[in-house]
Parts: sequence; C-alpha cells; structure tokens
Amino acid sequence: MSFLYTYGTGSLYESKRYDDVQELLNQIQDNNANLIYANHVRDAVFSLWERVNEVSVVAGSAASASMYFQNSNTTLVTIGGIPAGSSFSTPNTLQQMFDALLYPYIAPGSSISSLSNREYGSSTSITLNWTATRNSNPITSILVDGQSFVPTGNTQTGFKVAIGTYSIPAPSSTSNNFNISVGDGTNTTTNGTTLQWMNKIYWGTINLSSIGNPDLTLNPGSASLINITSSTILGLTGAGVSPGNQLTSSKSKTYTNINGSGNYLLFAWPSSVTGATSPIFTVNGLQNSAFTRVNNAWNFTNVFGFSTNYEVWITNTLQNSPLNIIIS
Repeated sequence: MSFLYTYGTGSLYESKRYDDVQELLNQIQDNNANLIYANHVRDAVFSLWERVNEVSVVAGSAASASMYFQNSNTTLVTIGGIPAGSSFSTPNTLQQMFDALLYPYIAPGSSISSLSNREYGSSTSITLNWTATRNSNPITSILVDGQSFVPTGNTQTGFKVAIGTYSIPAPSSTSNNFNISVGDGTNTTTNGTTLQWMNKIYWGTINLSSIGNPDLTLNPGSASLINITSSTILGLTGAGVSPGNQLTSSKSKTYTNINGSGNYLLFAWPSSVTGATSPIFTVNGLQNSAFTRVNNAWNFTNVFGFSTNYEVWITNTLQNSPLNIIIS
C-alpha cells in the first residue's frame, strides 16, 4: 500500500494521503462484506482534497507566470505595432503586449482644403475647410491659420474665412500658405495648403487692316502705329487654341495648330515673368525671329481692374495657315 503522508496522526480523524488512485480505490471497493470503515472514507476525502489543492497551486503559479512577458533581446522584424529593434527589459502584462501589437498609437489626423490658383485682383476672401481626425487619443487642440477651435475630443470638421495677400507691383506669382495643427496631448500633426496668385498670358489674332497690314520685317517702324488696348487683349479667343488665356507664372507654352486665318498672331505676357523681354519663338520646329514686340512694359488692366506691366508681341506678317509655335 502506497501513501505519501498521514494527517492528524493518533487522532480520531487520522487520514492518509495516497499517491496512487488505484491504491485509494482499493480501500473503498463495493462494501458487500461490510469491510469499509470510516478511516477509508477519510483517506479518500483527504487524498482528493490535497490533490485538488495542489492542482490549484500549480495552475495559479502557471497563470501568474504567464501573465507577464519579459525579454531583453531586440526584435528582428516589425510585427503589428511593435517595430523592429524593440526590447522588453521590464515585465509587460499580456494586456500591454497585445495592445502594443494590435492597437499601436496613431497620432491625430489633420487636413485642410486645397485651393485653386487665383488671378491678381480677384477676391482675397478664402474659405478654409478643415478636418481634425481622432485616432488613438481624444483631440485636445485645433489651430487653423492662427485661430483656435474648441475640440470635442472626437473627429470634427469646420471652416475658417481667411484673407489672401500679395504685394504691388505684383511679382510673377505670390504664395499664401495656410496651416492646420491638431494635437492629442501626445503628438501634434500639421498640414497646409497654398494659394498661388498669378497673372494670365494671352494669345489670339489681331486685324491690322486699318494700317495696311504692314510687313514688320520690312517696315519695323509701322509697329508704332499699332494701337492695342486692354480690351484688345481681353477679347482674344485663341486663334484655334482655346481659350486664348491661361493663368500661369511663365510665358512658356506650346501652341499646336494656331491659325491666324488671314490676321496677325498676337501673344502677351506679364513683364514680371522670367525672360519676358527675350522670348525664343520656334515655328514648326525651327527658331524664328519674325516677331516684333509692339508693347514693352505696357500697362494692362485685367477683368478685375488690376493693372500690371505686360509685353506684347505679334507676327511680322499675316498668317494664313495652322502653325505649331513654341514660346520659351
């Protein structure tokens, strides 16, 4: 008979702890001969009690040991929200480990509406539509173009009316920058948008029959007879290359199949653009010098009443067929 130890030795409740279940069961077989005594029952109860207690202790120890993770070695690859090179020198609970793995911290999001380029002289009022996006933490601060907005903590949207600015005389282009900053107490994200102010370039045809359609190569002095007004420029329709104007900070452009249709071709651009007074004309693949500047630093007023200096060039002769012209 194999037992580990005895409890309450010499007492009325003396019980033995059996190591083997078969030995224990042998003590409490079917009681056909009235051979089972109280001590046999006590031994069975005591053995089971002790066994259950041992299982509880082992399970508790195992659970306690597995509730934490600790490893000072650095990770070799990024897994979920745990980047490569991470180490866990101090114990981390399983909750902490799974949170880091499955729910990495994400900074708040911020966005602000993009803005279309504007022509000098047009409205300076600008509407900035913005969004502050909550990610890991509640949003704690929102700043749009210097103005603070009260955060709700969650994702929210709004708008701010701002004012665009530029100097006079205006350069070929002016940039206005507008920013949004969104914070969550841990990080702040910033995004921005830019408004560009520009002038237009213009192209089309001009009828010079009133001065006899001169050949300006042979009679360059006739250029002084050409009368061009702001209305002339604003009325250009493109000579087959619509629409006849473009908002840009450069004079460079390719005109495919531009057609004078029996008139002179005209091109105008701001005096502030690079190379304004020294353009290169390429006609059907070859450089061409048969163009005359008829206005230099000429005061032009656009549709918004904004005035600035322009250069105006025309072909030296009438043009009767489509041409491919590159101005650079």
